[in-house]
Amino acid sequence: MSTSIKPKFIPSKIRNKAGVICLQLIHKRKIKLIRTRFRLFPAEWDHQKETVLFGNSHTECQSHLQSIKTGLDTEIKQVDELIRLLEMKGDYTVDELTDLYINNSFNGYLFHFIEYIVKHLKEENRTKTATILLTTKRSFERFLGGQDILLDKIDNDLMRKYEIYLKNTGMMKNTVSCYMRSLRSVYNQAVKRGLASQKNPFTNIFTRIDKTVKRAVNEEVIKRLKNLDLTEYAELALARDLFMFSFYMRGISFVDMANLRKSNVKNGYIIYSRSKTRQMLTVKLEACIQQIISRYDSQTVDDYLLPAFTIRNCDDTSQLRNHNKRLKRISDLLGLEKPLSSYVSRHTWATLALRKGISVEIISESMGHENETTTRIYLASLEQSVVDEANAEIIRLG
Repeated sequence: MSTSIKPKFIPSKIRNKAGVICLQLIHKRKIKLIRTRFRLFPAEWDHQKETVLFGNSHTECQSHLQSIKTGLDTEIKQVDELIRLLEMKGDYTVDELTDLYINNSFNGYLFHFIEYIVKHLKEENRTKTATILLTTKRSFERFLGGQDILLDKIDNDLMRKYEIYLKNTGMMKNTVSCYMRSLRSVYNQAVKRGLASQKNPFTNIFTRIDKTVKRAVNEEVIKRLKNLDLTEYAELALARDLFMFSFYMRGISFVDMANLRKSNVKNGYIIYSRSKTRQMLTVKLEACIQQIISRYDSQTVDDYLLPAFTIRNCDDTSQLRNHNKRLKRISDLLGLEKPLSSYVSRHTWATLALRKGISVEIISESMGHENETTTRIYLASLEQSVVDEANAEIIRLG
């Protein structure tokens, strides 16, 4: 049975105060009212036609009333979208429809929609993507002076101004691109759901991945790190061991490593799903990996495999930040020009694998990349160095 939707005006009980427009939902003879954000005075509402009454108001007021009318029409379309989604799943109640509308905040505004997407990303354990999106939201919010914005107000002119704003803060090109790609993804999802019309706001906006500085280290650094005496520095010893564990595990990301459970170890292998791509990976439990696991067996909480989390319900982001700070201190002890980070172990594994003659296809599969393009970004600087070495060798022949 379909659900009927009608706008209803509820006047305020306080004199000279605007009333609220609600959406009346009727499903299986049960009635439910949803309050919208729209406020009007009784003289601005046509009770017979149940719509905004423009009358002979001045231009500024007409514009305001038109924005309310447009917004109300958008709200009704969004409720229709939720009804369609619920009908695809089967039977539902009007209370379920109301809860879905309120919790998802399908009200035409960007930041509400981002919060809805973040909620679902976290439910899917895609914490890194959720964190990037929240960081992007905070940045765009600052740019807009703390105000939310209707999805249909996002256009190419606005995104160009935001791009300039980011560059003027001294932000790196790839970080600017990351923010823009996050917003583009949100915008395209909104268009797909009918929450906004496609205006192509990201045309000629920088969304590529620029060539980055080489993050990998050579074998000598790995050996020095492994043999570094950190007996007196327990926290640094743990950071070093987590770095080495990531390296031994074909560059497993910090989030995936931190969330490994003892149940992930099966028949001499560690089997886990990448949080970023949901791809299943299987890594043989080599002796060096087992040594690290055994070393910290008594220090883990719950059934975690490693003590990356030292308390229950710990935040991935804060633990990663602490991990990278400790790696920076280790880098100082080693006298490295560029500090180690959680990403370095992943890039180093890929780089050394290529140097050993392993194909890009196998490296890509080993690291759980969705395609070889991502892997080639990791290896771009290495491939250049290989060409340079080959050229130097040829020149020597002359």
